[in-house]
Amino acid sequence: MHQIVAILAKEAKILTRDRQALALLFAMPAFFILVMSYTLEGVFQGGSKSRPVEVAVVNLDRGGLSREVISDLRGVEGIVILEKVKGIPLTQEKAEVLIRQGKFPLALLIPEAFSERTMALSMDFHQKGAVTFIHDPATSVRLLSGIKGTIQGIILRRVLLATLPARLKKAWAAEMGPFAGYAGPESKNMEGKIDDLLASAGKKAGNGPEVAFLSRPPRGHAPGRFPSATEQNVPAYTIFGVFFILLTLASSFIQEKKEGTFQRILSAPLSKATLLIGKLLPYYLVNLVQIVLMFAVGVVLFGMKLGNPAALIIVSLALALAANGLGLLVASLGKTEAQVNGLSVFLAIILSALGGMLVPAYIMPGFMKTLCLFTPHAWALAGYQDVIVRGLGVRQVLSEAGILLAFAGLFFVFALWKFRFR
Repeated sequence: MHQIVAILAKEAKILTRDRQALALLFAMPAFFILVMSYTLEGVFQGGSKSRPVEVAVVNLDRGGLSREVISDLRGVEGIVILEKVKGIPLTQEKAEVLIRQGKFPLALLIPEAFSERTMALSMDFHQKGAVTFIHDPATSVRLLSGIKGTIQGIILRRVLLATLPARLKKAWAAEMGPFAGYAGPESKNMEGKIDDLLASAGKKAGNGPEVAFLSRPPRGHAPGRFPSATEQNVPAYTIFGVFFILLTLASSFIQEKKEGTFQRILSAPLSKATLLIGKLLPYYLVNLVQIVLMFAVGVVLFGMKLGNPAALIIVSLALALAANGLGLLVASLGKTEAQVNGLSVFLAIILSALGGMLVPAYIMPGFMKTLCLFTPHAWALAGYQDVIVRGLGVRQVLSEAGILLAFAGLFFVFALWKFRFR
């Protein structure tokens, strides 16, 4: 027992000697639980009272029917109707831009003369009051289907109530023939004729109000296609894997310093910038190979469509640079191998969770969506989804690639400031 206690005391001293590494052992699971608990709430609560879905509404109609529809929609739990953004009424163009930017998963477009065309009970499809849903192709089909179904039900109910008098009048006119010989209350067939009239009007009303529903992505996106599980998971887990280069890269610096190799390299006639570039280049190439292999799995095994190759290459180059920059930053902050290992795993997992790799960002609560934008992961995933899911090209992904390069630059500058060459 004495020997066990002695060994225990020795190991306790070793653990407490590196307090930062010890703290990371407790901080990582605590932060992971915190982040995942908040983000996963939206999986089952998306579209509920506690996690409402924001729907942009563009109302081009000046009639009363559209106003009544919007009023009914405002009373539905789980949906927040927004006709203005920052006090400015939404236009169709603005709504499409916001959907492309991921601000809204869905927009409802009520066309001009919607009330007039609907009340006219037109049988011509092109003359109906066609309501259009504009959706983000990268949003869950299950979530969108539920929201769109609710909105359609509200619209059909309101239109049915508004057009019922006209339908009754139309049915009455069609049934007036049997009443031509009506001579007074003694007619035995009067009660039956009225019942037949109401049943006829109700049956015709039940055939469905004259409203057409259309659905499409924003202009410029791949038409009529939602992402498959492969198109969601392959890019997300590729990014997740790329950022695990932190552990290997940062550990290599610590190991070389420990063995004295790094000090011998510093004695060579080369600049510090050259040294760091030479050190990082192999890991940068490893990241690119990772990306190629992961996407090859998606293509070969699952038939995933890649979209524009040049756009994918641009996003991938910027992503790998950001991952290497963060790895150098970890190497500059960690003093021991335990600290580097703990910090690398901590950042790789927590940033992936915050960035939407483990849980899609569209089901996160509002403040989590804001935090998501402060991670390079979120911008890399947005770039990949722009190409693979939305069918966009090089020009459209330059903004995401530029932000990834900004992250990389920030990581490199801070790492060089903190890096201990001696």
